Amino acid sequence: MAVPATAAVRRIPPVVPPLDAECVPADARARAHGALAALTAAAALHLGNPDLFHRPRVRTRLHLRHVGRADPALLAERLADAAQARTEAGLLAVASVRDELRQRPGQRPCFTPDALAALHRMLVAGDPNIPGPGGFRRAPARITWPDGRRFAVAVAPGRALHGHVERWYRWAVRTASPALDAAAFGMLRLFTVHPFPDGNGRTARLLAQCDLVGAGLLPGLLLDVEGWVDAHRAEHDEAVVAGADGDWERWGALFARAVTETSRHRTATVTAYGTLLDTALGRVADDPAAADVLRQLRCGVAVSAQWLRGRTTHDPGPALARLRDAGILAPHPRLRDALVHPGLLSLLDAPYEGEEPPGRGLGGSGGPRVCSGGGASVARTPRR
Repeated sequence: MAVPATAAVRRIPPVVPPLDAECVPADARARAHGALAALTAAAALHLGNPDLFHRPRVRTRLHLRHVGRADPALLAERLADAAQARTEAGLLAVASVRDELRQRPGQRPCFTPDALAALHRMLVAGDPNIPGPGGFRRAPARITWPDGRRFAVAVAPGRALHGHVERWYRWAVRTASPALDAAAFGMLRLFTVHPFPDGNGRTARLLAQCDLVGAGLLPGLLLDVEGWVDAHRAEHDEAVVAGADGDWERWGALFARAVTETSRHRTATVTAYGTLLDTALGRVADDPAAADVLRQLRCGVAVSAQWLRGRTTHDPGPALARLRDAGILAPHPRLRDALVHPGLLSLLDAPYEGEEPPGRGLGGSGGPRVCSGGGASVARTPRR
């Protein structure tokens, strides 16, 4: 039922949990841990690069105020470039987590406020749907849901905002909460502080995965949490609001469910990827050079002669030509001079799919959240 435009604005207070707080029900935590363990095992068996499936989605719900007059072909290319920039930012983020674990074993990795702002700038770089350079917001944040409900983030810009981000960081490095709960709280706190004008959702979801990697629960950036949220938008947003109101268990249960279901989805995808690659390797069992090239697809999206030099023991040029002539590899649709196995690329591009259409809301990945105009759907563009 639509809410009248004159409905009161609801205040969203920041979540500030104790250092040992828990929010995930025990049974939900057990299911999530089991699903993550199965995914870790599948990745170890089939992948040489645990971040191989990290391929953030192209945004297809756009802000007409910013892109309404853009040429569709140019816009599609800019959106694809922005998705690639998000991929690279995510890989830098998880690499920094691993570096911190090596340098400070036993200490929970976390982004300082300055590093958080820098990461956000990288995540939104080049996105035509988000004007400005990124970084912390300088204006009050208001959010409108599709049904007309309106929300105001209680944390004001400036000193109050920076103080809450600093407290978010200090809690993160000192928390005694279980690892899954800590990741859930970190995500919820960023939503309710709402530190950025836009892109809060993509930042919080990336950091939640980094938290799981840092805790040893996840080998790399494998989960499509964005896809899950797109499929459960209303339920997700209601849980964020409930968490802001103190119902932390509702948020924790939803977070654990998202982790469980995306882990199971990715386990199936990674296993299918390994099976398909093994089938391709079986076709070239009598060609060691070609097999050597194909095995590199456990670590990379595509192969090229330049990329393969130093990675294989054979001259890759002739082997690439034989694989292309045999129809096992084909030109990559977007990367010049690169070859791919089309079936493997399709698996890499396969997102988590749900039944509910994407919407918008607190910490969303779809349309605009901070009130500044209307959004609209556009035709789906190629994903990178």
